[in-house]
Amino acid sequence: MKLICKFVMASLATVVFSCNNEAEKANSTTSKISTATLTVTPKKFLFDATKAETAGNADWVIDEDSSNPQRIPTPAQATITATTPENYWTGALSSWGIALVKLGHTVETLPVGTAITYGGTGAQDLKNYSVFVVDEPNTRFTATEKTAILNFVKNGGGLFMISDHTISDRNNDGWDSPAIWNDLMSNNAVQTNPFGITITLNNFSETTSNRLSATTNPILNGSQGTVSQLKYSNGASMSITTTVNPTVQGLIWRSTSSQGTSNIMCASSTFGTGRVFAIGDSSPADDGTGAAGNTLYPGWTELASHARLHLNASLWLAKL
Repeated sequence: MKLICKFVMASLATVVFSCNNEAEKANSTTSKISTATLTVTPKKFLFDATKAETAGNADWVIDEDSSNPQRIPTPAQATITATTPENYWTGALSSWGIALVKLGHTVETLPVGTAITYGGTGAQDLKNYSVFVVDEPNTRFTATEKTAILNFVKNGGGLFMISDHTISDRNNDGWDSPAIWNDLMSNNAVQTNPFGITITLNNFSETTSNRLSATTNPILNGSQGTVSQLKYSNGASMSITTTVNPTVQGLIWRSTSSQGTSNIMCASSTFGTGRVFAIGDSSPADDGTGAAGNTLYPGWTELASHARLHLNASLWLAKL
């Protein structure tokens, strides 16, 4: 069972594009997250924990709270400073969450047993957030939840979709994240394949620098730095269909692939007035902290581009 982890903070300094893997690794050991005050309205990011994200050897949450993630991570976000380490919270996504807080935003967890809703009166209804992050869901979304998620995006929300490789069913219910994401997109009451993205049922590992060449793309060239590489440690590729959604776009491809509609490792799309980012491996977001007894590995800091990619995509989804 693979999970990739390590402690890091990503650089806001201007990054010279490089395809040299050794240089990328060297940069990752010294990179830092800027804590400059934002000049825009702070956004709220909701990280899902309702879909067995801590099953098996996984800890895809910002704060695992003894394997029972709560809405508000502890210690309090208000106590986070420029020098706060990522292990201030314990969860494979704690580096990501703390980095967002340092940028002036608020992060929360949707705890187990809480419904995924949109347009309701609940305190954690999706309408109260800018971005919904779901990292490797291991139980299917209900019909009502699918409608809520798709309408959230359609009406302006941001969805951060993280899959893993095929045959990665951590809770043994017969469903893994590629199948669950495809089920959301192909079997719902809102629109078939609304994002124009399909997760391929495969499993591979590689490091690639085969990225979109455009220097104006905000996900690959955003405020958190230039993304020059992406490493999969057992992930799934995806394909896109521009005929069903002309806004869908591949961002990074497998190293030997043409930049076409398949062999894509991460992609973006819009639906209605909302935005979507999808990546086919959970490893790059994994920072190495989690519940006692779990075996964890480096990912977030393994390449400096990993933190940059996730943070740039987060801000793009939040329309910043």
